Amino acid sequence: MRTLLLLLLLPLAALRAQPDSLLRAAHWAETGTEQRLLLTPDGTFQQDYGPGAGKGRYLMGRYEIDPDNQELTLSVDYFLGRRRIPARYRRGQDFYLVYQIDTLTPDRLVLRDLLTDELRFFTAESLEDVEDPANRRVNPELPTKLELPPGWGG
Repeated sequence: MRTLLLLLLLPLAALRAQPDSLLRAAHWAETGTEQRLLLTPDGTFQQDYGPGAGKGRYLMGRYEIDPDNQELTLSVDYFLGRRRIPARYRRGQDFYLVYQIDTLTPDRLVLRDLLTDELRFFTAESLEDVEDPANRRVNPELPTKLELPPGWGG
């Protein structure tokens, strides 16, 4: 009886895990807008406001998927998002943008904002073709080896 129950529940567990697996298999790049949102496989995101935004060009944060795989929530620290994110998304000291996952296929993602009902469209990009956001701040002119003072193990 336990084996039969396990065989019946196993396909349901596989269906439940599918959206998270698809979201973690590629970089998801927003299409149709200049202010492009990029969802990365490691659960982070970056919003690119374009070259005219100056030092505040990129907004970064984390995203999570609810246990039912129906909603995706972008979370942003208050101090990072206070100038870019409308106050309607603020809960406590941080910002939370909640989206319903309308469509998720291996090459297309459509999110619906639960507060404004606006749609955001994404396409999957190869993991190899996207630069890691952490590398933007790397200065190639800095020395690659640190010179330690005498007596510090150098």
